[in-house]
Amino acid sequence: MLNIKQELAAVDHKNYDFYNTLSDQEKKEFAPFVLMRYTASVQGDRDIQEWYLELTNEMVNKHHWVLSKNHKSLLWKLFAGIGTGANAFHPYLASGKKLKANKIEKLLCELNPVMKMRDIKLLASIMTNDDIKELFDSVGLDKKQRKEYE
Repeated sequence: MLNIKQELAAVDHKNYDFYNTLSDQEKKEFAPFVLMRYTASVQGDRDIQEWYLELTNEMVNKHHWVLSKNHKSLLWKLFAGIGTGANAFHPYLASGKKLKANKIEKLLCELNPVMKMRDIKLLASIMTNDDIKELFDSVGLDKKQRKEYE
């Protein structure tokens, strides 16, 4: 039975022959998309994190859908090329969830276009009604404009 920890260890240590040593059943179990989600994420030094993320995107993610059906051996070699030669812990990188803004969050987004949505949501959640009124005053919104964000 194929084990994600074995796969990640093989990636980390650049084991280019790992896929070819798998049994037919293990080859059927090989899930490149799942492995890609793990490989792109690593705990530790920022340089190592960037290394794994960037190389996973450049080497595997770009060609994943083309190669994952009929060329899994080649796709594996691309995974192996990402490794650094040392063990690393790879937490699963879940897909991002789209967060929809409410009205005050919409205003905060307009005022702070570079802020991340989760930070906007946090800021909006701690704002009191007085804080919101003060924000409206500071940006010069009249009564009609305020209704759009209330």
